[in-house]
Order: sequence, then C-alpha cells, then structure tokens
Amino acid sequence: MTPSPDPKPLHYSAMQLAWLHELGIDKPWLPGDTRAVPAAASAASAPAQSAAPAAVLTAAAASTPSAASTPTAARASATPTTPSRSSTRGAASKPQQAAAPMSAVSIAAMTALTRAAAAAAPDLESLTLAASACQACGLCRQRDQVVMGQGVTQPAILVVGDGPGEQEDRKGLPFMAESGALLDQMLATIGSARTRDVYLTNLVKCRPPGNRLAQREEIAACHSYLVRQLELLRPFSILALGRNVAQTLLNTDEPLQNLRGRVHAFEVAGQKIPLVASYHSAHLLNHPADKAAAWQDLQLLRTLRR
Repeated sequence: MTPSPDPKPLHYSAMQLAWLHELGIDKPWLPGDTRAVPAAASAASAPAQSAAPAAVLTAAAASTPSAASTPTAARASATPTTPSRSSTRGAASKPQQAAAPMSAVSIAAMTALTRAAAAAAPDLESLTLAASACQACGLCRQRDQVVMGQGVTQPAILVVGDGPGEQEDRKGLPFMAESGALLDQMLATIGSARTRDVYLTNLVKCRPPGNRLAQREEIAACHSYLVRQLELLRPFSILALGRNVAQTLLNTDEPLQNLRGRVHAFEVAGQKIPLVASYHSAHLLNHPADKAAAWQDLQLLRTLRR
C-alpha cells in the first residue's frame, strides 16, 4: 500500500485538466482546498498541462464507460448522509478535518476520472496503485494508507463494510481490531475465512474521520473502485454489512430490517451476484442482542455456497 502524499499543491495531467475544463471547473476537485492549483496557474508553471490535444480527449472518452452502459446496480447512488455510529475501531489519533462541500459538477468530474482510472486497471495491484494516487474526495487529505482489501481471488464470499477505521488506516488492511476479530469468528461458524475463501473490502478505501459513516460524495467518488474489484474478483456471493452498505449496493432507501432475511441480486459486468444484507460486526459489539439475527443471515448466506 502507498501512503498518502505530503500536503503540497496538487498537479494534474493534461487529460485531467482538459476534462475538468470541459466541465467548467478551473480549480480541480475540492472547492476551498488551498492545496489545489488552479488550472491557469498549473498551465503557466507546466506548459504541457495547459490543454490536451483533441485526440487525447477522444481516446480518454472512449475508454471511460458511459452511465448508460453501466448496470443499474453498479451505478447505485449513495444514501443520504447519516449520523456517526458507535464503533470500537478507536478514536482519531490526529486532528479531524471535515471534507469540503462539493457541487454536483465537481462530483460528476470526480466520478468520470475515477471511473477511467479504475476501468484501466488490469488487476488488483494496478487498481490499488490507482486508488493510492486518488485525490477525488476530502478523505485523501488525512489518510495514512488506502485500504483496498484482503483475501482470495474468486472468493465464495465478498464482504463489504462501510470504511476503514484507525487500525485499518495504519495497517492498510480491512476489518482489524475487535470488530474484525468478531467478523472472523462469524465467518468461521459457516466454515469460511479471509485466508481461504473470503475477500474483505469497503465502500470507501480511505478512513472517514472519527469513524463516521461514509458520505454521499465520498461513496460516489470511490464507487468505481468497488465495481472494478467485483469485476476482477468475480465473487460467488456478497455479504453487505450495515444499512449504509446494503442501501448503496441495492440502490434503495429501505431500512436494513426490511432488506435482511432474503437474497438480493447485485449486477456487475453482466453477472448477477447473490447478496445478503446483515448487521455490521461493529454494530454487534454494541448491540449483542442482534447477534441472533446476524446468525440467521449467515445461515442464509451459507445456503448459497457451491
């Protein structure tokens, strides 16, 4: 995993600047981000970045999947911002910095660029490198590492959580600390493990401050990385942990209680993957009474096994 760059002015390729210019954006990515270099200033300091030839833009547009060609579930919109959840992942060890609000145009520009970067990745290693260089939302400004995922390729179960916590950010691995240990125990009860037939990942690859839930613009900026993971991993089934994850993947605002207890389908790259929604292991640590319901969800997931 690659640590985040030191705070310094951000620079953009000619292709990125041209895309953003077409969308009417002179200050890329984050309105109010003092590290962002205006397009005009960047062009003055690096003539090669002032504009991209039309041929380059045409090739870039051709390599970027259109919204119309993306499966509905893979384009699932993020859910509204929700209150912070109680978590055992630890308090922040450095000052928290709130993400700057973004306009709809900024989010559209970010989504186009991350979609292109993700689609161009031929394997998981390349996808991790692309995410490590990503500056698409405010989470990049305080991450230690991008947490892409851990496990086996072509897993029987792909587990999706909300976002990395403090220990995950420090170690670069998902589902660590007490909630990760509980998840490992849960998977063991149905004969599965992250070292054998499971892959673990999150909606967003950088740690949200204060262990809060990922917000709408953060999920939108990172969604293409998750979709590309699914295309490369081709999991047999998906376990969506928590309301935020289940609602995002299923493109619904139904409460988690209504989504549990049945098998859904998540479609990506023409493949329909069975999906089971359940409680996040961090939630179960604070609400042990829900462990019985989570056990039922695991048994339902087990029936999908090959």
